[in-house]
Amino acid sequence: MDLYNNKYPLEVIKRNIYSLNLLDILKTQVLTARFVVHYILNPQYQLLRHEEDITIQDVIFFQPHIKLYEIVNEKLIYDSDSDSLDNDNFS
Repeated sequence: MDLYNNKYPLEVIKRNIYSLNLLDILKTQVLTARFVVHYILNPQYQLLRHEEDITIQDVIFFQPHIKLYEIVNEKLIYDSDSDSLDNDNFS
């Protein structure tokens, strides 16, 4: 997938999440707060050291349409033990 030259639906990114660099996704794609919390900031998907270093401030910098309160709200309602990620609506 060519993240730097193409925009992909979040479902496509989700299906390919393990083969993509989370920082590249953050920098190049238009994400939602829910997607960020469920994937970008989730240690389950942070496979590389630099992915573990991604902060909420990085998210806000690279995704200026996402507000801090949206991330906080999503983090509050997100249950990291949930296996219902397949049914998430990322809009």
